[in-house]
Amino acid sequence: MTTEQDIDPERLQSELEQIKEAMGLQERYPSAFQLWLLYGALGVFASFGSQAVVTFELSSWGHALSWGGFYTLGYLYEWFALDSYETTNAETKPNVRAQIAGVVGLLAATVAITSPFLGELTAVESQAMLFALIIAAIGAIYIVQAASLKSYRIRARDRYAFYLGGLWMLVYGAAMANLGILQEWGYAIFGILFAAHGLVSYLALRT
Repeated sequence: MTTEQDIDPERLQSELEQIKEAMGLQERYPSAFQLWLLYGALGVFASFGSQAVVTFELSSWGHALSWGGFYTLGYLYEWFALDSYETTNAETKPNVRAQIAGVVGLLAATVAITSPFLGELTAVESQAMLFALIIAAIGAIYIVQAASLKSYRIRARDRYAFYLGGLWMLVYGAAMANLGILQEWGYAIFGILFAAHGLVSYLALRT
């Protein structure tokens, strides 16, 4: 009959870690998994807000107000209503919020650095350039998120969804700064693609 002396604590811990390694985001952190839908929906509203800024020739600050406003709402909802995976062994895990804040800070600095040169572009081009920088920042955040999730023992295919999202957003941002059709209508198109990525990821990763 098996006794406590027959159990190897180190082996048991190793087996438990292997089981955790294979778990998806929904299984380990159900609240965090909901963010695929939350931020996908908010991305649509923010993108259409940016489209309105361009279509109705509003101030370029409208982009920051749209994205900052909607994503602040999402962040507050996440902070007060959902359980974050960062509460698990927070002292030994990367601080994802700090990493995201770093990317946002880089975006703000880039906008400030390039703003003197935006005046040399047409209104449509300068607006598209600003939005392209926002898209690139979101793509970078997705890639940072994917890399950090490995330390939280999240399975590879969940992380790949973030990597894939970050990659296509970086490509889209570069394309928007250079293609006329995207400079005019790329805001709404991005919102639709962003929401689609969130929805498909949510449905594909539920199991």
